[in-house]
Amino acid sequence: MHHILLIVLILGLIGCGKEETITLTSAKGGKNYGGVFRINMIRGNPNGLDPVIINSKLADDIALQVYDRLISFDSSLGVIPEAASSWEISADGKEYVFHIRSDMRFHDNACFPNGKGRKMTAKDVEYSLVRACDPKSRTVHYWAFKDKVVGANAFYDARLADKPVNTIEGIQAIGDTTLKIRLTRAYSPFLLLLANSLGCIVPKEAVEKYGRDFFQNPVGTGPFIFVEWRPDISMTFRKNPNYWQKDYVGNKLPYLDSLVFTFIKDDKLQLKEFTDGNLDECFTLPTEFFEDIVDTKNKKAKAPYDQFQLQSTPALLTWFIDYLCIKAPFDNPDVRRAFSYAIDRKNIVKYILKDAPYGPALHGITPPVFKNYDIKQIPGFDLDVQKARELLAKAGYPNGKNFPKVTFHIYPEPRLVQVAEAVRSMIKSNLGIELQIQTIQFSEFLQLAEEGKLAMWGTRWYGDYPDPENYINLLDGALVPNSLNEPSYPNSTRYKNSEATALFAQAMAETDESKRMELYRKAESMAIADAPATMLFYENHYRLLQPWVRGYPLDGLARVVLKKAWFITRK
Repeated sequence: MHHILLIVLILGLIGCGKEETITLTSAKGGKNYGGVFRINMIRGNPNGLDPVIINSKLADDIALQVYDRLISFDSSLGVIPEAASSWEISADGKEYVFHIRSDMRFHDNACFPNGKGRKMTAKDVEYSLVRACDPKSRTVHYWAFKDKVVGANAFYDARLADKPVNTIEGIQAIGDTTLKIRLTRAYSPFLLLLANSLGCIVPKEAVEKYGRDFFQNPVGTGPFIFVEWRPDISMTFRKNPNYWQKDYVGNKLPYLDSLVFTFIKDDKLQLKEFTDGNLDECFTLPTEFFEDIVDTKNKKAKAPYDQFQLQSTPALLTWFIDYLCIKAPFDNPDVRRAFSYAIDRKNIVKYILKDAPYGPALHGITPPVFKNYDIKQIPGFDLDVQKARELLAKAGYPNGKNFPKVTFHIYPEPRLVQVAEAVRSMIKSNLGIELQIQTIQFSEFLQLAEEGKLAMWGTRWYGDYPDPENYINLLDGALVPNSLNEPSYPNSTRYKNSEATALFAQAMAETDESKRMELYRKAESMAIADAPATMLFYENHYRLLQPWVRGYPLDGLARVVLKKAWFITRK
């Protein structure tokens, strides 16, 4: 009854837009101002909108509306200025000087005197980056600074010990418009990191006023202002009238009046709401209907869906099964390898996922989207039942005998639910092991995985930034905390391989692109051979948009960038 009530509430909320009168006003260059953009997030609620705890694409996409970042990506995923209007990098690659804009203001909010947002300065950028290293803030981003930024490790350790430190030696605001960051060594992907959620800029006043509740009271400088969060139902934002950015002809951004994010978890219901005109985009297309919707050969929608706009692009995304590598039974690499050989990825893609949007992941964790990184050189796992059984017997579990009870955890994503059932059947048939599947809500799922409380879990990794390093981080033992009581992110398997870690470190300091990629390939190959995770499939993105939507391109990260989206008049 509870779930039925939630669906009724959500449908009532988004359905109200169908009959409403939408008033658009003309802007220069043929654009229009006005309208409410309605979008559904099929994985449900984010874990929060405090940038330091954002650990999912779901939360990051919503945060893009509220916060500006030090730098950003364009629609081709190239680095572009945002809060930093420009920057210089020293010849040795160890010092970055950012020039901070002087025309950005924080949203009006009760955390400021008289409720009026103030000017953002380099001090706010410093505060935000330091906070992303502070364990007291519950940060998940320390890994991005650990061993890289001068003084980051010492700061983190001091804060763990409750010492009253609030600065990091290598992060320094100089006046209101300059920020200097010093690295311990050259690190080629560093700029890409700063376009991630750890680069979001927050005001100290809001963090101090709302405390632990800042996650549901976000304040930034972004194009939209947070209005309301109704858990499991919706999240609403309104236009920021003081936003700093303009388009190429001088129109103030954003064009849209407001945004409504809903949390329908059924992909078929989401599609119906879209075709009924109650949503402006439909991103996760039901696998059962995919062949009826998309002509993949010609990259267009089939009738009757051809009334909508179809967008497609290769995704910076890999789906896989993770194992907790520090506890039995998955502390034994042969058990993990046995599971990896026992799963038929090709049949999963063909029969469960209906082929077209997917490809079996027969190599590494890095998706096949980087031109300078050939994943085919990384030996992976394909179906080999005999080898799987031999490895399981070698590990002490012949035909699955005496194998401990294992729960396979997933979150309520329609494709993942279908794939998990197929995996359970294959493991039972090929290894004689009975898995129990348990579905838990997405935000809780991530937390339990990071805390080392799951043994086996199905998940996916969207790149935070377009570089193989971001995927290989998931296998880097240097990012695993020494204490089991500390969350481990992004390497939630807690897998360690000292040789692979040494290669990772060497690669990150390498400034020659081809040499760096070769080192990554060697490191990834070494880690994948230990099977800390079972790769499942890679994906292409397909998205439907209503015919009235403009200015909303689809990139490989499928980022929800709505500050330049606008509507034409509906016919």
